[in-house]
Amino acid sequence: MPPPNLGLCNKCRARVPAEFLERDGQTWIRKDCPACGPNESLVSSDAAVWQAKRDLWQYVATDGAACTLHCDRCPVDHKPNMVFLDVTNRCNMNCPICIATIRGMGFDFNPPLEYFEKIFDVLGRMDPKPMVELFGGEPTVRDDLLEIIAIGRKHGLRPRVVTNGVRLADEAYCRKLCDAGVRMRFAFDGRSPDIYERLRHNRSAYEKKMKGLENLKKYSRRRHAIIACAAWGINDRYIGDLIQFCHDNRDLIAELGIIPLTENWNPGEFNAAVTTTMEDVEKMVQQAVPGGMVEFVPAGLSYALRKPRSFFRRDSRSELLLLGGVHPNCESVTLLVSDGRQYRSINRCLKKPLSQAAAEVVALLKMIEPRLDRLDPGRFFQRMRGKLLVIRTLGPWVLRTVDFHRLFNRRPVRAAIKALVAQVRRSRAGFDAADHRRAAMLLRVAVLPFEEQHSIDAARMENCKAVFAYEDTDDGKVKTIPACLWYPYRNPLLEKLSKKYGVVRGKPETEAPATRGDPHGCPPPRAPL
Repeated sequence: MPPPNLGLCNKCRARVPAEFLERDGQTWIRKDCPACGPNESLVSSDAAVWQAKRDLWQYVATDGAACTLHCDRCPVDHKPNMVFLDVTNRCNMNCPICIATIRGMGFDFNPPLEYFEKIFDVLGRMDPKPMVELFGGEPTVRDDLLEIIAIGRKHGLRPRVVTNGVRLADEAYCRKLCDAGVRMRFAFDGRSPDIYERLRHNRSAYEKKMKGLENLKKYSRRRHAIIACAAWGINDRYIGDLIQFCHDNRDLIAELGIIPLTENWNPGEFNAAVTTTMEDVEKMVQQAVPGGMVEFVPAGLSYALRKPRSFFRRDSRSELLLLGGVHPNCESVTLLVSDGRQYRSINRCLKKPLSQAAAEVVALLKMIEPRLDRLDPGRFFQRMRGKLLVIRTLGPWVLRTVDFHRLFNRRPVRAAIKALVAQVRRSRAGFDAADHRRAAMLLRVAVLPFEEQHSIDAARMENCKAVFAYEDTDDGKVKTIPACLWYPYRNPLLEKLSKKYGVVRGKPETEAPATRGDPHGCPPPRAPL
């Protein structure tokens, strides 16, 4: 009989039986390795919150592990919603917590365009097409980055760049990317040089990043995402200011993703006094938002919206539903709403807690899903019937649940009018990128697990929708591995690819030294979303 679950041994990385334990109000995963003996890893600092997500999901663990954690020989097609693609392991920085650079990997991975042509050809034939995130290292150190993006677009994809933002401090370079309509996930850990001294050993990175964001706001017609790495004692007290920064620039920033500091660095290179888990990051946000009342729910619950959405949008892929249906202890999410001056919890505009509201929506949509399954959203009259069914089901619930007086109070209305007047004035004065951006009332804040191999388990990987894509040099096929399990496989796979395709030369070719006062910035936290 197969074990109920599997994990990775902390020492030898073998796939071994694993189980979750609660101790002192925390959740731990215990791995029983025949060779190394029992070992444990902290999963959550708050066992009650961790379990509450499972209860809200109505999650029931399976009797046997369907996933073996042997991704390199697994035949399962994860039908990914999000695909990460390593484009280089070069970087214009050298952070102690980063393991995805030449320094940490021991070889140079910078393949030619031929490699990306092959990868994008396969990804472009997926139905529906996934979102693609160009990853590194630091993608902007490649002089042919726009050519890589053009190849992706040729195959019907819309690649987004995960960047540390340092090179965007070069105004001419930033404008070139903006003119090409490139979307960004911009790594920004907070508004203080102290953060970058502690976390990146690079105090001056702050100024580079701020200049990059300034240029992005000046030239980009799109809204982008901020990705932050969070850790107790380093930037927890700056989270409130980061959220305010997102509010002040809500025409530019559409989403805030926060990743707990993942302890994957080499021994002796960095010291984190306290382990930070997903529930810790949620507490940081809860403490930072004025008025409190912040609740996080499993982002995967949004999967219930997939079928109803198909009757309203022809594009079946939604960036808000990318990890829908994965697992209750994967990504968690909350919504913040602007009151015109700052973001507040969405709970202020609801007549019941967000968790209860989410559970009710899921229950309502599950109830009508069999009826929606009998309708074809591709046929006009059936699509209209589906729309009507959804509206009749959710409409009364919305009226009972949403406090419209608070949602549409005077402040955001006045702010919207001022923004419209300012936009008209800018339009008369000439081109301004801000004319093409709409300030959002809502901010989606997501807490993202990523590469935390010490605490992953097979049950969470089974339905993973976020993967890394690569070519298997043994058979020439393009394959994928779930994002949180990419690290154990990455180095040997990319090294083989580097030997097969060779290394494209270009500037900058080397990483900047990790010294205080280094004029460069830092690589992004290891995350998606």
